[in-house]
Amino acid sequence: MNLIKYFSTQRWFMGKNRTILRIDTLDSTEAGGTRIRLYKVSFDDGESDIYSFIDDENAVGKILEDAFLDGAQQSVFSGNSGFFTFRITAPLPKTPLTSIKPISKEQSNSAFCAPGKYFFKLYRRLEPGLHPEAEILEAMNKAESSRVPRLYAVCNYKTKKGKTYTWGILEEHFANATDAWNEFCNNMDSTDAFQLGMSTAQMHENLKHLSGPKSSNVEPPFDKLKQLLQSSTDTEYAPRLRERFPELRTRYNELLSESSHDKTIQCQRIHGDYHLGQVLITKSANGTKHFEIIDFEGEPTRSLEYRRTIRSPAVDIAGMLRSFAYAGAVSKADPTEAMQAFITGYSKVSGIFTETIEKECKPYILAKAIYEACYELEFRPDWFWIPAKALLEL
Repeated sequence: MNLIKYFSTQRWFMGKNRTILRIDTLDSTEAGGTRIRLYKVSFDDGESDIYSFIDDENAVGKILEDAFLDGAQQSVFSGNSGFFTFRITAPLPKTPLTSIKPISKEQSNSAFCAPGKYFFKLYRRLEPGLHPEAEILEAMNKAESSRVPRLYAVCNYKTKKGKTYTWGILEEHFANATDAWNEFCNNMDSTDAFQLGMSTAQMHENLKHLSGPKSSNVEPPFDKLKQLLQSSTDTEYAPRLRERFPELRTRYNELLSESSHDKTIQCQRIHGDYHLGQVLITKSANGTKHFEIIDFEGEPTRSLEYRRTIRSPAVDIAGMLRSFAYAGAVSKADPTEAMQAFITGYSKVSGIFTETIEKECKPYILAKAIYEACYELEFRPDWFWIPAKALLEL
């Protein structure tokens, strides 16, 4: 296999705009009749990334079965430079692990599933350190928090020099769940939005006691947006944003300053990449809807340390409000009432006034729209108008 060509075409590869010099095997081990490999991808700028790879992805279930054979709670497979470890964090269902199969959903990681039982996430680009998703799920499970997946197992790689990389987690798969993004695109239901707001506030309440590094304020990518706007072929929104661009940074700083006075929403651990695509909807036997919150890994393009930082929950609230705006734009429905219902639901559980929530979210809404505009200009130009319209109205 031509590894350079293969990696360059995969959606989970995060170095598409960089020149690969070489790809070397960092370490590997045999399990489940296949090999788990860690590759070092070296770029022409002198930097490198580490990626996980499984020769036969259909054998993921067999790998896990080998790891937890005869009820083993932990197992170790040796490589040349370190150890591939598997650790049980909760009792496994009786469903055979070999029922886990690849699913087509490909993003920054790869997914495998046994419907209604298991969901295995293979992290592709790896960094050393404690992984936020494994950390959050294990902590929330121990606290018996509801409406998040049960974490069954964590897969790590430990070097002989002491560095630890999390390359996979095995968690609960929710049976018969629907995607909240599709639900709200089909029906911008304010009652559901209110309930989601309450569920979001409860999530933040459950995360309050989890520690993490202190965050320094990271400015949105204004310079990147400026460059992308200069090269954009969009004739409707790009010229208007180019003209108004100097105001955006000023407006962001004003909003940040305004929201900092008498700050009510206290910084803590948060989801970090919160939007409708990170929420599943399940129903009880009596038809009651429940919102299951998933994907606690944070933004994959950020460092693990940043993703574990203490930040304002307003970041998550702003992310969800922007997601409602996207759903409204796609479905041609007015999301205003649903967005207000979401804030009201959050207020009911958190005890924070809606006016305060709205005020403290404003700089993060602008920041999120900046990120969105950059992403759309790079990867989905046809969707650029959605964040561009928001930026022109802020």
